[in-house]
Amino acid sequence: MAKSIRYTLATFCFAASVACLALWWRSMRVSDRYIGPDHVNSTGHLSIQSYHGRIVVFDSLGPRPYRHWHRLPQTDDMLRSHRNYMSRRRHQFGPYRPSGIYFPHWYPALIFALASVGALRFGRRFTLRSAILATTVVAGLLWMAVGL
Repeated sequence: MAKSIRYTLATFCFAASVACLALWWRSMRVSDRYIGPDHVNSTGHLSIQSYHGRIVVFDSLGPRPYRHWHRLPQTDDMLRSHRNYMSRRRHQFGPYRPSGIYFPHWYPALIFALASVGALRFGRRFTLRSAILATTVVAGLLWMAVGL
C-alpha cells in the first residue's frame, strides 16, 4: 500500500513538473492574467500573471472584491509596462510592488521534480545504476536552474 502511494505521489509531482515546464514555454508567446478572490484581505483581490517566463502574484485593492476567478485580457500597454518593470530587475526572484512576488516558471518545476525524485525509493542496496540515475537527475535539475 505504501509503495503504491509513493509511486502515485511521484507520478503526480512529475506531471506537475512537466506542466510547469509547458506553462513556461507557453508564457514566452502568450501572456495570461487571472484575477480572483483574496481570502486574506476581503476588500481586495488576488492577481496571478504569467508572461515572459515569469509568474507574478500580487494582492491589490479594488473597487469590488471578486467572488470567482476570471481571465482578463492583457493590453499591449500593460505588457509593455510589466516588461519595463521586470527588465530593470536582473535577478529572477523578488518582490513585486508592495504586496507581491515574482519568480520564474522553472522554480516550481524544479520543486516538483525534486519532490518526485524524493518520493521514489531506490531499494535497500545502493548500486552503480542508482548512483548514475541520481547523478543524471541532479545534473539535469542544476542545468535548468543555472543555465536559464
